Amino acid sequence: MRKIILCVLAVLLWSQAVDALVCYHCPNGGPNCDTATCASEQDQCMTMWFTGIGSLPKYGKRCSSQYECQLLNSVPQSGVSAICCGFDRCNR
Repeated sequence: MRKIILCVLAVLLWSQAVDALVCYHCPNGGPNCDTATCASEQDQCMTMWFTGIGSLPKYGKRCSSQYECQLLNSVPQSGVSAICCGFDRCNR
C-alpha cells in the first residue's frame, strides 16, 4: 500500500511539472534571454513594448496572465503594448 501511495504522489508531482508553462524572460530586452518556468496562475508568455515620447522603444519578455495582457492592451495611448501566447517559448 505504501508503494502505491508513493507512486501516485510521484505521478501527481510529475504531472504538475509537465503542465507548467515555460517562457523567455528578458526583463530589459536584449539578446541574452533566459527561460523561466511560470507560476500556476501565469498562463501566457508575454512580449511587451514600452514607447515614450523622445525615447527609443524598449521591450521585455516574461510570464504573464491572460488578464494582465488584456489589461495592458486596454488603455489606448498608454505607451505600452503587449502580445501574449499560451504555449512553451512562444514569446521568442
